[in-house]
Amino acid sequence: MRKIHISDSDSKNTFVHFLPIKASSNEVRAFGKEKVFSKRLIIFGENSDYENLLKKYAERLPQRLIDEDPELDLELIGRPVNKTNTVFIDKENQIMKIAPSWIELIFDKDGNEKERRLPEDRISNITDELPIRFTKFKLKRDDAVKKFVFSRTLQLWHSDGLTFEFLFKIAKELDENDEMMLIGGGDKGRDPLIFQNNGLPWRAFLEGRVQGDSYALLMRLSNLELKSVIK
Repeated sequence: MRKIHISDSDSKNTFVHFLPIKASSNEVRAFGKEKVFSKRLIIFGENSDYENLLKKYAERLPQRLIDEDPELDLELIGRPVNKTNTVFIDKENQIMKIAPSWIELIFDKDGNEKERRLPEDRISNITDELPIRFTKFKLKRDDAVKKFVFSRTLQLWHSDGLTFEFLFKIAKELDENDEMMLIGGGDKGRDPLIFQNNGLPWRAFLEGRVQGDSYALLMRLSNLELKSVIK
């Protein structure tokens, strides 16, 4: 289990464990009485894709497709694909010997490119000397799911009696108020959480659930806010 350094509303802080929560997959895919399974197959070779065929036949390509089916490489089509490796290719479809330099593209809300820049190095901040802190931003649970898209969920775990009391208190307070609490890193507790170096920045909300002496403290992660557009 990985750890995160977190503080509560009383500025008490400690390191606690966390694990990702994944949806269970118990469904059985079937057609009639036969089970259905997925398998990767080759559908065309590098010389029979659209771009290469267009270079070869130019304006004659439509008629060639009708008359000769040059896109069908019968030696390759239908072969199963097992282990694969990632390679980089240039615009001429040639394998690159050296990995390319990455460029970060910035888009506006309409999907138009605004800026190109070299990627910024992002350092993980979940185990910094400064703990992850509570903010004053709270939302009712029903409102939170209408305002943010939560694409990942982590569960915080205790490792002893002290961390149990620490996490139980946070979960109980949030559950009783039916609220989710925004948490953040940095000096002022406003920075998004970065779980690994050069990883995605996430807005993190704590959600608590308590039943008797049991609790679940969940960290809901989002990097997409829902906004209404009035035209």
